[in-house]
Amino acid sequence: METSRGSMNLYLIGKPVNHSLSPAIYMKYFEAIGLGVKYKAIEVERDLDRMFNWLRDNSMGFNVTIPFKLAATRLIDELDEHASIIGAVNTVKSHKGHLVGYNTDWIGFTKALLMAGPRGYGGALLIGAGGAGRAAAYALARIVDTLYIVSKTGSTAATLSRLATQWGVSKSKGVKATIDNLMDIARRVDLIVNASPVGLNDPESSPLPARLIPEKCVVLDMVYRPLSTRLLRDAQEKGCTIIDGLWMLVHQAVENIKIWLGLQADPLQLRNYALQAMGDNS
Repeated sequence: METSRGSMNLYLIGKPVNHSLSPAIYMKYFEAIGLGVKYKAIEVERDLDRMFNWLRDNSMGFNVTIPFKLAATRLIDELDEHASIIGAVNTVKSHKGHLVGYNTDWIGFTKALLMAGPRGYGGALLIGAGGAGRAAAYALARIVDTLYIVSKTGSTAATLSRLATQWGVSKSKGVKATIDNLMDIARRVDLIVNASPVGLNDPESSPLPARLIPEKCVVLDMVYRPLSTRLLRDAQEKGCTIIDGLWMLVHQAVENIKIWLGLQADPLQLRNYALQAMGDNS
C-alpha cells in the first residue's frame, strides 16, 4: 500500500454523520490488524464540490452517506458498472487524485437479506427512494416478482419504479406514502424494506403502522440506531423474520475494505466492533 500524502486517511461525509458506527467499525479493524489507517466522519453543510476536491489529495478513499449519494455521481472521475446503473455512490477510492465511485450498498443489502434464507419474493414494499432505496431496488429487481416503492412525495418513487423495470423486475409501481396506499400495498407483499431514515435515533417512530405489517413476512430495516427499531419490534410481534440494518452496514464495509485495501474482512468481526461501540455485546 502506498504511503503518499493522504494515503493513510479514510473519511465518511454526509449529514448527519454523528450517529454513524462506521468510524468505530473501521478503526477497530485497522487496529486489530496493525494498520495505521485513520477513518474519520465529517459532517458536510454545503459546497460538496470543494469537499470532493480536498478529498482527492487528502485521502485514499471515502464513504458517502445521506443526502449526497446521488450528487456524488457527478463529482467523481469514474463509476464502476453498478454505481453507474444505480446512479448512486456510497464508496469512493482515490488514487493520485483520480476518484472512482462504487456502490457497495446493493451488495451489503443482498447479503443481509440472505440471512432470511435464499428465496424469491412475490411482492416487496420498499419504503424510501433515495440513494439507499436505489441500491435496494437494484438488488430486489433480481429476486421479486412485483416491487412497490413509496416515498414522501411519490415522484422519486415513480422515477425509481421506472428504473426498477429497466433493471429487470416484472412489475413495479411507485406511489406516495399515504396510509391508503400503504394499506393497499402491504396486503400484497411478503417482504418489507425500510430504506428511509424514519426511526433513526427515534425508537418510537416507524415508517409503517404495526397494523399494516403482514404476518410472517420478512422485514429488513436499514436503520441500525436503534438496533431494534419500532418497525422491527412490531414485525417480530407479527411473527415476521427480521433483519436489522447493522447487517447491511457490516457487509458493505467488507466490500469497502476490499476496494480500498484489497483485504478480506470478517463481517461477524466487524459487527462485534459495532456492537461494542453501541454498548451491546449480545
